[in-house]
Amino acid sequence: MNNDYLAWPFFDTFHRTFVRDFWQWAASELPKYEDDDGGDGKAAREIFQRLGIGQWLDNSISRSGGAKGDKLDLRTICLMREILGYRSAIADVAFSEPWLAIMPVALFGSEKVKRELLPRYLRGEMLPAFALSEPDAGSDAASIETRAQLDGDHYVIRGRKTWTSNSGLADVYVVFARTGDVPDATGISAFLVEGRLPGILLEKRVAVLSPHTVGTLHFDNVRVSADRLLGGPGQGFKIAMTVLGLFRPTVGAAALGFARRAMDEAIARSTERVAFKKPICEHQLIQAKLADMAIKVDASALLVYRASWMHDVGESRITREAAIAKLQATEAAQEVVDQALQIFGGLGVAKGMVVERLYRHVRAYRIFDGTSEIQKLIIAKDILQEHRPA
Repeated sequence: MNNDYLAWPFFDTFHRTFVRDFWQWAASELPKYEDDDGGDGKAAREIFQRLGIGQWLDNSISRSGGAKGDKLDLRTICLMREILGYRSAIADVAFSEPWLAIMPVALFGSEKVKRELLPRYLRGEMLPAFALSEPDAGSDAASIETRAQLDGDHYVIRGRKTWTSNSGLADVYVVFARTGDVPDATGISAFLVEGRLPGILLEKRVAVLSPHTVGTLHFDNVRVSADRLLGGPGQGFKIAMTVLGLFRPTVGAAALGFARRAMDEAIARSTERVAFKKPICEHQLIQAKLADMAIKVDASALLVYRASWMHDVGESRITREAAIAKLQATEAAQEVVDQALQIFGGLGVAKGMVVERLYRHVRAYRIFDGTSEIQKLIIAKDILQEHRPA
């Protein structure tokens, strides 16, 4: 993987050193997982634990492992996901899904909750999961129907969640449920729910193209202590949107890792494969494909690291930039992987080939964590808001 982009002004010495060290770790630890498609979630948990043992999860909270006063460095998360995506889709899932779930704790949890949970997460000992979507509430998260009724010093949660990462495996779930009679987003709250509490039932796991261990959970009168409420009553939608807004550039970074791997595979194949008595890289149509790949990869990288830099250095609101990064990088990665497979010809569709695996894995990234269509709506809304007369 070419790291020339680290010379861009988005990065500093910390990031360049981090990439060197993390790349070496990934090259040593992850090759055996490259062909793993998830299944029972065992591989993802192993990788998560290895990330904790190697102290790489420290960087997922802040540069100093969550030290008071030190903030999240989103560029580091993007660099991690790009490298993990390049090496193994399941490695990216193993890191990213728990990270999405721990961010509500890191950003909105009480000091007591953070002292309890963050060290266990950083050591790779506690696997968290994010439970927002429902059978009838995906892109329209404000329409969730799961309810949490206050009963003394506990909330009783009833409802169903689907597309939940690490379903049936997580040690703790961040569950979004209605706590008030208001039917809109202001009636939603967020709770920390221990995975082994009575009443949490795994209805089914859903086999998907990518190696995500997702499924449907039924919460049947699950009693949760009131002190497990994150933020406060009615803060759930704000928590979810804040975390997803941070997550989107990192999704783009993972897709960028897929695209870089596909391009590298395509370049190597084009120099080896001979057609009409010369390597196919000498044919102009193949050269055009390689040029298109390079353009898409660089454009995606610029947008991903612009958004994360704006968060880290500019301390700016990045709603639009995050959506643009996620949209561009995931759509471009699909195109790059598709053209890489085309360069491989018939061999590209053979099971077990890297480009065949990438072709299956990349597709989900255009849907999960906000579809491409939703990203366009976010971008348009922000543009219109900016230009609305005072």
